[in-house]
Amino acid sequence: MTQKKYKHLFFDIDRTLWDYETNAVETLIDMYHKRNLDSYGVSLQKYLDEFYYWNDYYWEQFMAGEVSKDTLRDDRFFKTLDALGIQNRELALTLSADYIEISPTKTKLFPKVKETLAYLKERYHLHVITNGFNEVQYQKLENSGIRHFFERIITSDSVGYRKPHTKIFEFALTSANARKVESLMIGDNWDIDILGAREFGIDQVYFNPHRIVHETKATYEIFQFEELVNIL
Repeated sequence: MTQKKYKHLFFDIDRTLWDYETNAVETLIDMYHKRNLDSYGVSLQKYLDEFYYWNDYYWEQFMAGEVSKDTLRDDRFFKTLDALGIQNRELALTLSADYIEISPTKTKLFPKVKETLAYLKERYHLHVITNGFNEVQYQKLENSGIRHFFERIITSDSVGYRKPHTKIFEFALTSANARKVESLMIGDNWDIDILGAREFGIDQVYFNPHRIVHETKATYEIFQFEELVNIL
């Protein structure tokens, strides 16, 4: 198959480059022990389950524009503690600060990310488009040892629009001096990364390590990160 001549590759961070699930578990376990949550009679698994539920809930609200960044950051911990029978606002705020401080220090990447980025860096202009927060996303890239691969880091915090809004893709391409036909979006989220890029008019690579079933097709689909080399 004849490949298009891409010049600019745009990557998502969480669950595409940075292994969110592994790093989040490590962060939450560190917090559990640091703040002695077992002394409240809370099991580690229950604490993890409640956080995941409320974190997903507030991210959905945030993405829909129904809550602010600060509400997302803090209320997920208020609700987690409340569900565990702990009414302690100070502890919730402490956990919120802990999470922002500790999570970007975790450095687990998906297999072959560094090697693949090193290969691609020699051949393409690499950039990031992320809905994550400035205060953590830059640190994740630095601490994981992959910041130097990317020419531009486009965050929703800086642009004022979140994927899948076309405005953030437009800003990214303008910033990189890239044309649509020579640009490719690589991400794990079907609605945010893939459909967002498609709606804007650029090709997409759906990174699908969990082999999630979907009805329509992305331009390309990969199950392991290093498969990008086969496409590019």
